[in-house]
Amino acid sequence: MSPLWYVVHTKAHQELLAAGLLEQRLAAHVLLPQVRQRSRGRTRSAPLFPGYLFVELDLTQIEASTVNNTPGVIRLVAFGGLPKPVPDRVIAALQARLAEIEAQGGLPQHPFKEGDRVRLTGGPLAGLEAVFVGPMRPAERVRVLLEFLGQEQETLVPVTDLEAAGGPTRRPRRTRGQGRVIRNV
Repeated sequence: MSPLWYVVHTKAHQELLAAGLLEQRLAAHVLLPQVRQRSRGRTRSAPLFPGYLFVELDLTQIEASTVNNTPGVIRLVAFGGLPKPVPDRVIAALQARLAEIEAQGGLPQHPFKEGDRVRLTGGPLAGLEAVFVGPMRPAERVRVLLEFLGQEQETLVPVTDLEAAGGPTRRPRRTRGQGRVIRNV
């Protein structure tokens, strides 16, 4: 049987350790998708999927417990108790997308801060204004608070579908602290 790709769940911030040990101990091909990110004025490489990596193995030759007992590894991702292989086309598409992201200089940056008013420029909600809530790192989507049909709803949108709509806006306070509701008379 030829080797197949599997997803490995790693301990927090131990993706590099697990990847190195899996390559070294099992002579396995490991794919740890990383992208460049700017944070606090510095550019650094960070996992695209924090806590996960991909490993190419022949599980008829190497037992799953060997992978699971590798330092930094929590376990092989399994469904119904059996590790589920990832199709080669998915790995190829992921590698192609990583190359695109790198060609663009890393993940897209945005100038928005929590509380900024933004306008949606694309998608089914185009033209509506919202309040920027925050990024969903390291993805390209961000959270915005949208007032729709009289209720505030948090939704995920691509950062490329946003533009500034004015100055910072704070959500009105609803409590005085310790759960005491503010009643406007």
